[in-house]
Amino acid sequence: MSGSPSDQFDEIDGHILRILSLDPRAPYSDIAEQLKEVGFEMSSEGIRYRVRKLMKATRTFFLLDPEDLGWNIVRVSVSAARHEGAKDEAFARMTELPFWHVTRGLGTTDIFAIGMARSVSEIEEYMTLIDELECVESTGYIIVTDRVSNLNHYYRTSD
Repeated sequence: MSGSPSDQFDEIDGHILRILSLDPRAPYSDIAEQLKEVGFEMSSEGIRYRVRKLMKATRTFFLLDPEDLGWNIVRVSVSAARHEGAKDEAFARMTELPFWHVTRGLGTTDIFAIGMARSVSEIEEYMTLIDELECVESTGYIIVTDRVSNLNHYYRTSD
């Protein structure tokens, strides 16, 4: 998929992703029937083509429920120090730690990470390691105790 994001993802794609999120093994013929119910008539072959394009353009993201894991999910925010190269160094150091998702961007937080640990003390050890980095100005974290995910907001098909 190339071009701008709006060229890459349309309302039909949103419906297809929502259907597949509920039933990843849904036959293309079933997807076609569900699309027809909301006003989109497509062949199974057309859906197969779109699913292949969507799979090339997306990444797997598992929405885990802490209560089902027996592990703790932690979300960490890091503000880098103000010296040159601090953001790059902090990002690199965070990727060396056992976080499965590390993001650098613009905003009130320089780096955001998500990881899992067997205990709160293990999380505290990670936070101590991060706090001791010279490239880090401040940190914050939250241990996830509950969450709500609404895929209708994620796979938005219209306003």
